[in-house]
Amino acid sequence: MIRHFKKYPISILVIFSLVFRVLFYYLNQKILLPNDSQTYIDLAKLISSGSIKGYFGGRSPGYSLLISFLGNSLQFVVFFQIVIGIFSSVLWYKILNHFKCDSFVSLTISFFFSSFLHVLSYENAILIETINLFLITLLIYYILKNHILKIAFCLAILVLLKPFYIYLPFVIFTYFVYNNFNLKNIIKQKLLLLILPLVVFVSWSYVNFVNTDYFVSSTYFGLNKIQNCVNFIEKAPEEFKWIKEPYLKQRDLHSEKGLGSPMCIWYAVDKGDFNYKNLSFPQLSNEFGKCADITIKNNFGLYIKQVIFLSFKEFWNVEMVSANTFENSKGLIHIWNLERIFLRLIKILFLFLIPVYIFRFLKNRLFNIELLLVLIVLSTAILQALVVYGSNARYSFPFEFIMITIVLLFIKNNFFSKKNEATYTK
Repeated sequence: MIRHFKKYPISILVIFSLVFRVLFYYLNQKILLPNDSQTYIDLAKLISSGSIKGYFGGRSPGYSLLISFLGNSLQFVVFFQIVIGIFSSVLWYKILNHFKCDSFVSLTISFFFSSFLHVLSYENAILIETINLFLITLLIYYILKNHILKIAFCLAILVLLKPFYIYLPFVIFTYFVYNNFNLKNIIKQKLLLLILPLVVFVSWSYVNFVNTDYFVSSTYFGLNKIQNCVNFIEKAPEEFKWIKEPYLKQRDLHSEKGLGSPMCIWYAVDKGDFNYKNLSFPQLSNEFGKCADITIKNNFGLYIKQVIFLSFKEFWNVEMVSANTFENSKGLIHIWNLERIFLRLIKILFLFLIPVYIFRFLKNRLFNIELLLVLIVLSTAILQALVVYGSNARYSFPFEFIMITIVLLFIKNNFFSKKNEATYTK
């Protein structure tokens, strides 16, 4: 049996991955539409109409362009996500093979992770997580192949999907420059890693400026900033009393274990508590941002405490989209609980490995691909904690396979390899 798995690994991986996805789709029997879905759908309809003039600037256009390209058919979008989910599993297999993992082990882990219930749930939801996971995987694959132009395009598309990823080009650019410092090559090739994503970021920010008068990648930015103030918003200056009073009212209604829900400010907006100001959403979000900047500056210790003990901590959690399948099956709930425990264990082990890889770099001055993968995850964890409070585990999802890979490689190279020094080659 194992001989057949080793002989036809990709074919077997594709077949089994497809079977699990068809089974999940059959059991769920509906497209999952969380709260964020509608904003992507609305922008897709505007794009299909031929004009986004006056768009409020909440979402970047990447995912909505895909929905529009697929005729605004959510069924086609889910089908596309299932297809790229299978492609992702094939890329994982190839990535693990590149690191000289055994074919059977590579196949098992790739199939195992691609069939996790939260992976399948994201594929059946109108959310960007599945595409992000695919592009992050493709990005790593092209880094291993040293394809600079393809890496640059991956980064540009990632920024088009989620402007938050604008930090990634700088991390990857540093890796290539450190390992091959050649001024001519940097100017001719490596700068593409920065230029293409920055052009995308600036271009969409300019579109938002034309539509809203605010040069930002998303007009949600101010609202997201004030979410970080939920647990100390009472300390906001009196000039923002009109913001903090409705905010505090919602916090009193939506608190658990002494902590306010990250959604409190959204509840206040949805209830129309700020309508009397006659502000458009971009204007209101901008006022939220001003309030957040002053409040965080004056209460920086409380902000950092929240960043470390709430937002950063939540990044290492595991989250999925609620599905019909779970409402009717205790068996699937038990499976998901086991999968969640496994992923939490992997993430804990990964956290312990971060200082190990940093120490090795300080000692040997070798910036290898494993360290790059660690820094990609670490920079994501830190930056999302600084700017987001709420849904932090969703930021972690596209990077979970990287964590699995690093833990596996560390175990393989340190406990099952006779020549551990080979690990530290570039």
